Amino acid sequence: MNWIQAAADCDRLNQPFVLVTVLETEGSTPRDDDAKMLITGDSSHDTIGGGQLEFQAIETARQLLSDPERHSFSKKFNLGKDLEQCCGGLITLLFECFPATGFQVVVLGAGHVGKAVVSILGQLPCQIKWVDSRADFFSETQSANTRTEQLISAEQTIENCAADSWYLVMTHSHVLDQQLVEAILTRADARFCGLIGSKSKAASFRSRLKRKGFAEDEIDGLTSPVGLPELKGKQPMEIAVSVVAQMMILNGLASD
Repeated sequence: MNWIQAAADCDRLNQPFVLVTVLETEGSTPRDDDAKMLITGDSSHDTIGGGQLEFQAIETARQLLSDPERHSFSKKFNLGKDLEQCCGGLITLLFECFPATGFQVVVLGAGHVGKAVVSILGQLPCQIKWVDSRADFFSETQSANTRTEQLISAEQTIENCAADSWYLVMTHSHVLDQQLVEAILTRADARFCGLIGSKSKAASFRSRLKRKGFAEDEIDGLTSPVGLPELKGKQPMEIAVSVVAQMMILNGLASD
């Protein structure tokens, strides 16, 4: 995939990326001015010449992706002296960061409510990571802002999520729900952690968290039962509307 196609995909999926452009060259260099490559958190597309130059560019771009305060800068490389590349010229690269817009939501569970939640979120300005241990439970079609992932372990799944994500825990297993909640609270960087279930389930989870050594302020990071209490419907879509409405209000996307 070339960088133009990759940029279009990133825009469609609301995925942050860095565009690296050859800004200026002196002497022998692997690519000419205006050559570009695109770098995301887990992939790269097109090339600015390969070798150590490209390796350093990818590393620098991913550092930029993790720094929300910095958007662009240029950097000069001496291919011979700095990178031990035989062409030996000088090359200046421009790094431009294009952050994702909207909020990042991790939906953990592909049951009836999970499907309903994802169908609503698919029409909102967010990026959805939809996770379940049962790969055949995902809907056959999803919105462009949704990507699916099969759950291998709770810890690994949560470790691989973006910082400041919004989490909705609604799997088919209370044991798995507990593992996921513990992993989310341990990360300590969630914007929101919502757990589906009854008041008795919520009390049970909080009691277990306390016994496992979680502090009160950590436990307070769990919202359960998730959803607006004034919306009391029990059908999957009714629950989904309540959950998403609560998130929209907390995220400032809904008017008073």
